[in-house]
Amino acid sequence: MMTSLFDGRLAPLTFSIGFLGAPPEEVAAVLVEFFTRVHDGGRATELGGSLEENLLELQPLTIASRPRILLTSTALDGWTAMFDGQVNGQGVAQLTGLLASQLLKVRGYFVASVPPAGNSGGPLGARQFHMLGPETKLGYVRTVELIENNPGRWYFEAGGEVQPFEDVEAYGSRRRRDRFTEEMLAGYAAAVGLRPWDESFYRNPSYLVTNAATIRYPFTLGQARARLG
Repeated sequence: MMTSLFDGRLAPLTFSIGFLGAPPEEVAAVLVEFFTRVHDGGRATELGGSLEENLLELQPLTIASRPRILLTSTALDGWTAMFDGQVNGQGVAQLTGLLASQLLKVRGYFVASVPPAGNSGGPLGARQFHMLGPETKLGYVRTVELIENNPGRWYFEAGGEVQPFEDVEAYGSRRRRDRFTEEMLAGYAAAVGLRPWDESFYRNPSYLVTNAATIRYPFTLGQARARLG
């Protein structure tokens, strides 16, 4: 799958990624302040490992809480990538929107590529591209989404201002899965300077931001992957 970081071997940690137009040091400071306010504690620790090693620091994966956030520099100067340890792989979406629209007031993006559920009993599939920022109250400037409502059944939706790089004609395709393909998702990300599924796009410094949220239903990465089938 072309929209798969590390060929999917760290999924679900790599199913979705947030991007923010601010350096990681600034994002980390704002997150620590936010977590201190809402979770009675926040701390940022600089990491020196590879992206793969740093992603493993997000364990244990969780369902209800977000106790660990990974921030990493990118090859796009001044931009930060953000990952979290939500067990279904899409927990970073809301936090990216909050940071872009309210806490940092910068351009942000959220991308997700989750394979179809099939018979695995894992999370439902998704392809998502969100352009985020302070222009709107909820932070959504443009959204293009293909969501699997039930195994094998897909729903397509687009909202906000159409961007120049979009393949609008494809949105009228008869088959819903053809309305927003992996190639389109990768192309939209590239059009704004992002290479989310290219390991070489990510750099140090990186920061693990933790908070005091209660950890319920912890999973190792192996246990989370077993849930994916």
